[in-house]
Amino acid sequence: MELLQLRYFLTAAEYQHMTKAAEHLQIAQPALSQAIHRLEAELGVPLFERKNRSIELNEAGRLLQKRLIPIVSALDRIPGELRADQYMSSHTIHLKLLAASTLITNRIIAYRALRPDVNFQLYQAENHADYDLCVSAVRSDLKNTDYEDYMVMLEEDLYLAVPTHSPYGDKDSINLADTRNAGYICLAGSRPIRQICNSYFSEADFVPNVIFESDTTESVRNLIAAGLGIGFWPQYSWGPLGGEWGPMSPHSPVKLLPIRDQVCRRQIILMCSPLGKDNPIVMDFCNFLIQNSKWL
Repeated sequence: MELLQLRYFLTAAEYQHMTKAAEHLQIAQPALSQAIHRLEAELGVPLFERKNRSIELNEAGRLLQKRLIPIVSALDRIPGELRADQYMSSHTIHLKLLAASTLITNRIIAYRALRPDVNFQLYQAENHADYDLCVSAVRSDLKNTDYEDYMVMLEEDLYLAVPTHSPYGDKDSINLADTRNAGYICLAGSRPIRQICNSYFSEADFVPNVIFESDTTESVRNLIAAGLGIGFWPQYSWGPLGGEWGPMSPHSPVKLLPIRDQVCRRQIILMCSPLGKDNPIVMDFCNFLIQNSKWL
């Protein structure tokens, strides 16, 4: 059975008249009749009762029509579904998010307000290799050998956040070595910012007393604000410093101290996969991130 034969059969069954069905199909009536005869011969049963100039489905014909209608309808939907899937794939950004997650998610919301047709698939596993765009972080003062081709989204200082009522609360700046006995609250060890901070501790020649590790920046911020420890706080990517709960607000329980004698500064970087570089949607989002890299 050929698909064209089956379509001819369904049209003939709909019109129950060979001439009208042939006119709808824009073929000669004998060609339609021959196609129906071949289908009946292949199936081994007649499908129509011939009545003068009209035709009528018999029991076998009605059964075949009942079976074919959903099958042919599903086949007819396939081209549109394939086009929709291709459109969805080309308009979905697979984003590997290893740094600045709070800022990036805020920027995703802003970007989707401008481009609601673009979707995002987010990943946080460091070993996830199937991505269009990866957001990570590196030290600003050191040449990075792990990543060769990347764009810098933003550069920001890393402050030491201390509770205002702690022994460090009256200082204007601090040396990391002076905090070797303090309790640190940090992000989990696999995050780029944790690796960067560990390198600062190594340069200051001590191992920090980490009293709590968290997977979220919100927990780190809240625990420091609650006076339970101290920790690093990025200049931009964790939220507006002057917001209601930011460390620059008048009644903030947190004070940000510049770190002396070390360059504590990082870059948030964007790395595109080869497929990502060839996708104009991915590149447009990269440009959006660079142009809107700070909290507004």
